[in-house]
Amino acid sequence: MRCARLAVVGTIVGVTVFGSAGAAFAAAPMVAESGRPGDTVLLSDDKHCTANTATASSDAFAATVTLTREGDEVKGSAIIGEGVATGDYAVTVTCGEGQELVGSLHVMGDTPSTASTAGLGGTQGADVALLAAGSVLLVGAVGTGVVAIRRRASNNA
Repeated sequence: MRCARLAVVGTIVGVTVFGSAGAAFAAAPMVAESGRPGDTVLLSDDKHCTANTATASSDAFAATVTLTREGDEVKGSAIIGEGVATGDYAVTVTCGEGQELVGSLHVMGDTPSTASTAGLGGTQGADVALLAAGSVLLVGAVGTGVVAIRRRASNNA
């Protein structure tokens, strides 16, 4: 009975966490890669523009970019400006028909000029949704292990 309750609670928590993370990712009407200052990043309207061309602009870009139709998406590439600070920047795509799409671009710090001294390297940032999902999976695995051990102990007694 306890296993069934644990399974139901774990399923509800998992669906809640993964469902909200999926909605956050699906809500972005345009897609932009992450990059460092000086990098070329790819942009896509994620199939929202109906026109054959669009323009993309951001404080992170060296210049405004023209996007063109490639199949069922409007795509292009932009160069992240030199000296752009680390952080998230809004990217505005204006479709040919005047529709505006807003997404974001994450600019990572400059490439280190020396080797890492942290021993195991480091990270530029953390994806909260992935950390939450991993935490839920770990807690579920530990809970399942505890229930299995207790059940086995009660069956041997």
